Amino acid sequence: MSTSEETPKPTFVQPKPYKVDLEAGKAYYWCACGESKTQPFCDGSHKGTGIKPKKIVVEESKTYFLCGCKYTHNELGFCDGVHRKEEGIRKYNEFLLKANSSLKQENEAALNEQSELKNKLKAAERKQKIANIVAVLSTALIAVGIAAKFAHTYSKH
Repeated sequence: MSTSEETPKPTFVQPKPYKVDLEAGKAYYWCACGESKTQPFCDGSHKGTGIKPKKIVVEESKTYFLCGCKYTHNELGFCDGVHRKEEGIRKYNEFLLKANSSLKQENEAALNEQSELKNKLKAAERKQKIANIVAVLSTALIAVGIAAKFAHTYSKH
């Protein structure tokens, strides 16, 4: 990697560690990129990010705390408390700002869709009113036609 290229940055996931029970001797792969849908463990979503998962094999079966913010300085992915320090808080703030921006965009899109649906509903209501008027007029014309037929039939007799 050249010096002009930046080191890939993980996606901030949460501002606290994951409390997990790990079995001694079993291999686990901690998601270091933040893209996995099976946090805190890897699901292969890191492909193309330039970030690889960290293999964890513990010697003792017990509860461990794996990093949730993805900015730990621990080589195996265990929580080192960075989420409570300036670096972690800064990353959390960036995460919140990005999430807020995304929510604003989603809200704006939903409002636009709601407006479009209201316009479609108004158009459908207008069409329904016209259809109702046509139905009433058709019924009236049929009634007039039947009345005229009977009037003509009885006027001959």
